[in-house]
Amino acid sequence: MRMAGKLGMVLLVALASCLAQQANTPASAATDASLAHIEQLKAKAEQKGEADRARIYADIAHELVELANMQFTNGDPDKGQASIQDAVSYAEKAATSAEVKGHKIKNAEITLRETARRIEEVRKTLDIDNQPPLKAAVDRLEQLRKQLLQRMFGDDKK
Repeated sequence: MRMAGKLGMVLLVALASCLAQQANTPASAATDASLAHIEQLKAKAEQKGEADRARIYADIAHELVELANMQFTNGDPDKGQASIQDAVSYAEKAATSAEVKGHKIKNAEITLRETARRIEEVRKTLDIDNQPPLKAAVDRLEQLRKQLLQRMFGDDKK
């Protein structure tokens, strides 16, 4: 009788671990799909000319924020913070590319605004310890947006 009880307990533990693994699979599959999409966008950016890269870089930044949200939700704040830093890096590339060529500045500015808004939404869902880097990221994106707006509407007629 004791043997049956131990066997039942072992089967119960095995079943629980299988269910836990299946519960984690959709989240990791979504993360993997998101990473694959980001890599596709990066490859597309490398194939385009400098004038067309601004919008793609801005899209990459936005996708990285969505990836960071998934990472924070899945309980991996370190990866989420790294994704936010990558998003800021690509936002800077987008702003630089748009400013240099003066092409598709408005599209890049709109995407950066949406990205900053999304980072702020994600920041509000996090515990207080994880919020400061996201606040700094929002501030940096707002600074980049202001530069783009200055480039579009600045007083160049002096």
